[in-house]
Amino acid sequence: MAINVAEPGTTPRSRWVWALAVSPTLLVLNWYFARPDAVGLLGRTNSFLVVSGPLMDARLAFLLTFLLLGVGSAALARPILGRRPMSLGMGAGNMRKGGALLLAGIPICVAVGYINAGNESLAAAYPLNHSVTVALALFVPHALFYFLYYLGFEYHFRGLLLLGLEDRLGPLAANLMQAGMVTLVHVGKPGIELAAAFPASLLFGWITLRTRSIWYALILHWVVGVSLDWFLLAS
Repeated sequence: MAINVAEPGTTPRSRWVWALAVSPTLLVLNWYFARPDAVGLLGRTNSFLVVSGPLMDARLAFLLTFLLLGVGSAALARPILGRRPMSLGMGAGNMRKGGALLLAGIPICVAVGYINAGNESLAAAYPLNHSVTVALALFVPHALFYFLYYLGFEYHFRGLLLLGLEDRLGPLAANLMQAGMVTLVHVGKPGIELAAAFPASLLFGWITLRTRSIWYALILHWVVGVSLDWFLLAS
């Protein structure tokens, strides 16, 4: 059953469908122009054609993702959904449930990072910041900028798309939809990461629905990424 959590306002109910057009647009812009790596095609002449934007420092790419997916989605929350940006999971939500999930989930996320640090395809792709080391003076700023990246990512998918469309689509359909969108974003990533994208996104979506906040899924997602980078660098 769909749960009506929309705020009262004058925004026409039919305007929410624009989220389904705006989201792919933001994601394409981010995929091509806000990345610290390069995407290319091997053509018929066996030459490698780079199709993504110019290479940039990872910290700048993380900041651009925060701006595109995070700030961009927040700017569209009211005109498209009739919602205050802060109402899309930016509060603490159910702290009791969220705290329990963090206590149980953080050790698991660290273990996931440790185990997957032995994967050769992930080692070839990460860390995205090529200049970072395990020295705290370099790793801590990297982790903080990475948090900005995950904040933009989680706000777009679990905030705008999941909590923002839950009342229109119902929680199950909204969760499936955002998980599918996240999986498409991972096309071109190492196979093990692509395979994990859909079930992990369903889990993060479930956590967001249970806690009514994006912060708990965000922290767990960030811990996986930061742990993977740390163990890759330390190995």
